[in-house]
Amino acid sequence: MPSSRRWKSAALRFWRLALLVAVVWAVRRSHQPTAAELTVERIRDFFPAAAVLTPQNGMQAVKDESGITLGHVMQTSPEADDIIGYSGPTNTLIALDSRGKVLGLRILHSSDTTDHVAEVVGERAFFKQFTNKKAAEMANMPVDAVSGATLTSSAIAEGVLRRLGKSATTSLRFPDTITLDEVKKLEPKAAKLRESKAHTGSQEILDAKGAFIGLAVRTAPSSDGVVGYKGPSDTFMLMDATGSTLRGIALRRSYDNEAYVGYVTGDAAFLKTFDGMTTEKIANIDFAKAGVEGVSGATQTSYGVAEGVRVRAQSLLKEKEAKRDWWSLIRWRWQDTGHVIIILAAFVMAFTSLRGRAWCRHLHHALLVAYGGFLAGEMLSQGLLAGWAAHGTPWRNVHGLVLLAAVALLGPIFTSKQLYCHHICPHGALQQLLAKRLPFQWSPSKRMEAFLSKLPFVLLVFVLLSVAFALPVDLNALEPFDAYLFRVAGWASIVIAIVGVLWSLVTPLAYCRYGCPTGALFKLLRFTGDADRLGTRDWLAAACVVMVLLFAPG
Repeated sequence: MPSSRRWKSAALRFWRLALLVAVVWAVRRSHQPTAAELTVERIRDFFPAAAVLTPQNGMQAVKDESGITLGHVMQTSPEADDIIGYSGPTNTLIALDSRGKVLGLRILHSSDTTDHVAEVVGERAFFKQFTNKKAAEMANMPVDAVSGATLTSSAIAEGVLRRLGKSATTSLRFPDTITLDEVKKLEPKAAKLRESKAHTGSQEILDAKGAFIGLAVRTAPSSDGVVGYKGPSDTFMLMDATGSTLRGIALRRSYDNEAYVGYVTGDAAFLKTFDGMTTEKIANIDFAKAGVEGVSGATQTSYGVAEGVRVRAQSLLKEKEAKRDWWSLIRWRWQDTGHVIIILAAFVMAFTSLRGRAWCRHLHHALLVAYGGFLAGEMLSQGLLAGWAAHGTPWRNVHGLVLLAAVALLGPIFTSKQLYCHHICPHGALQQLLAKRLPFQWSPSKRMEAFLSKLPFVLLVFVLLSVAFALPVDLNALEPFDAYLFRVAGWASIVIAIVGVLWSLVTPLAYCRYGCPTGALFKLLRFTGDADRLGTRDWLAAACVVMVLLFAPG
């Protein structure tokens, strides 16, 4: 191939890839997530006596008319906006009682598939598994996902647990964070505090030169459930810079008897009990065997303080164990293995002579329908791709599906083949299995063919505008793919699937040719060979992208 032709080929592929990137960027730009505005009426079913909401420590306190705090409410957005279910994130309301236990959950807004969200909402047992539990109790809690909406419900659960995990670093009983003056009493060189990224809920201690010299840790909220004589206590723990050795403690505040608290703070020997101990030693200490003695006259109060330090040390160890390398966060599912096999099979069928053997082709199509359609039920659609463009891909949870999308989008550009449409899509495979099974066949006239063949591209433009301008359109109702998951499918998807399949009996691949906007997207991206050049579709696609960039909100 002459060098000039190679350059033209490369430029055309780059142009179509750039259009795809521009579309994703334009859609993402027009979808900036925002938390919902909460009102008293919106949370009254959780708090019937609620009169006012006031901000407090990253959440909102719910108070009655006399100013008594009834509990707290929080949202998973924006902290969990990067947790994608099937096609988008979900913002969930979390209501906590005055003790910090979950009263209940409610979905405020979801960008996920409508049918999947409806399935989750209808499954009350899913939400009840969180109720009457504190954040600390749910740290390693196994979550039962909703059958038929596994990805959506799992993402909701992950968002709730993340939000509660963050709130778990804020004590409802001891809301005041550690101050520099407090730290200076144990570490005179302290000049500045900054939030620690490595140790959630703790602060790094810096000296006058900005050097990191220690870690300021508090026992609350881990120790909020540890009661001395009458109530819990919050203790400041001065750790070394590695966070592995305790250098000293100071009692910050206590709900215990004031006189007993005075005995504890006045006993210097007791306050030095843990000095020089490692986190592991404190976490596993046996007070009796270690000879730890309580303060005379305030035994229960002092043991409550000591137990709070031990509980916090245990939580620090759990945090350390939870900080794993990124690859350990990967969640590989059986569907991901199946998707990889399907992709490999697609390449074999596309680039070998096996595609010319009818028995092999039919067997491949049957496997696609059985696995991709009815067993895994994970197919590419405009609802899915638009959701990923707007909110990001769930690469940590559905690796196989993300890889499938990458092959579908990049395959037409770099291999000149419609890998997804011809060798992966279950609905396309079903139509190929049914092609020419009836003696009567119908073909549209040339004029009608020209008209019908443009419909998928019209639908594709409609999808782009709907997503960019946030129109109230259920994109999954435009395509038949949800029908394979008939338990959660809407009637529109089921009707489109049935009509398309019946039509394909008399007109081969009728839906693929005259109704599929997802297929139209892959056709737009496809490089068809040396004779390919910029055409009307390329310029119309570019015009749509420019219009979205100029007029869509963002």
